[in-house]
Amino acid sequence: MSAVVIGGRAYAAGLYWLERGGARATARAARRLNRPWCVHHGRRTGFAADHPVGGAAGLGPAGPGPAGPGPAGPGPAGLPALALALLDSIEGGFWMALVEGDPEAGGGARYALVKARDGAVLADGDEVFGERAAAVAAFERSRSLGWTLYATPALLDSLEGAGDIAPLDPAALDSAAAKAGTGIVLAPAGSARGGSRRLALMAVGIAILAALAGAWIGRDALLGLLFAPEEAAEPAGPVAEPTVSVTVDGGALIAACRQALIEHSPFIPAWRIERIECAARFSDSELTGLRPELAGRGVLLVRWRLADGHADAMQRRVAEAHLARWHAGSVVDGRAWAAAPLAPVLRVADAAAPAFLDLRRAVDRAFGARGSGVGYARGAEGAWAVRIDDPGPLSRLGPLAGGIDGLEITELSRGAGGRWRLEGRAAAPERMTEARFRSLGGDAAVTGARIGSQEGKEVRHATRLQDDR
Repeated sequence: MSAVVIGGRAYAAGLYWLERGGARATARAARRLNRPWCVHHGRRTGFAADHPVGGAAGLGPAGPGPAGPGPAGPGPAGLPALALALLDSIEGGFWMALVEGDPEAGGGARYALVKARDGAVLADGDEVFGERAAAVAAFERSRSLGWTLYATPALLDSLEGAGDIAPLDPAALDSAAAKAGTGIVLAPAGSARGGSRRLALMAVGIAILAALAGAWIGRDALLGLLFAPEEAAEPAGPVAEPTVSVTVDGGALIAACRQALIEHSPFIPAWRIERIECAARFSDSELTGLRPELAGRGVLLVRWRLADGHADAMQRRVAEAHLARWHAGSVVDGRAWAAAPLAPVLRVADAAAPAFLDLRRAVDRAFGARGSGVGYARGAEGAWAVRIDDPGPLSRLGPLAGGIDGLEITELSRGAGGRWRLEGRAAAPERMTEARFRSLGGDAAVTGARIGSQEGKEVRHATRLQDDR
């Protein structure tokens, strides 16, 4: 968390936003995140760290009035949340705003990037930056998703396509913060306004309930001496939902990716393919915020950029007509993206993972003879990962990856250079409920578990991509 000073008022930025819970859930979340300050807004709660990053603790409480020098303190109490001030001053349900702080203000971050949807800040949609270049780069990476764009006037010269970005008036932001008053300022997450009174009322209520319970228990004991009670059957306890251990079938992922590219051709006239990705468990936070049904599923994602020398207004219609056949997509400012679900790629884990050296020998034998670039790296938790660079085609890569027991291919991608990159690891089975497994196409994944290892059977379609020729 940092304090960003805009128009002389200090705001808290860089909060982490979660679904709102009760007082106990809020306190637990604050302890788990090590962010003991929070602010509630609608269905969301923003959590902040104890010390503003960048030495902004000396700004003092801002309250409803302009911020000024104040007593240094250990926390950001009284600072209004920048994201909530923006929500009160911006109309629309799907927007992104880049804000620059006052250059003469000492301490804290200089830039903040906030993303909101349907009146709520996204979980990771409240970011802070110390450098203009980093803030502008983050803004440019996300703008192709279809947001309504806002920025403070001093930033417009640094942003591409500034004509599509609405200027954000710092005075309007200050007015919104003043109008919201204490409703958007940070407070300790372990307590709430009026907490002492509520605790006292709860204590009285508990005492009354205890007295009533004691009287009722004494009555039952007396009746038990006079009448022999009938034996009551013990109530059945909750039945635990069955779980399964699943892994990603790398061959099935590659085959499903190839099939999806055949059904959704990535080639658009006048548009250059920047990147093609197929993920076994899709987790892009920005896109799953737009399309939550894609979270955790196998997904094909393609990104494009308009080639030089083409009119954006005309080619935008061409791209939109093409993307209308995809599950989701957007065309904004010479950039476009589209996503489509993949066929099931998960299967029930049927064997223990082999030793790393055995797995490495199998990968080197399968891909080394083709001249593929194979690299290994060990993660922070000690697990090994493998990266394979190969020109393709996918029709040959699928059987190779699917034929190596204990290898999970979790993602494959292709950039502008045309080479495919496979991201893999030693099999790491994941436990999930059978209901979740079925929701991800688990039944189909079990029956077709080794689809990727059957040469020539993974795709039955006459059309072939250029890279398969």
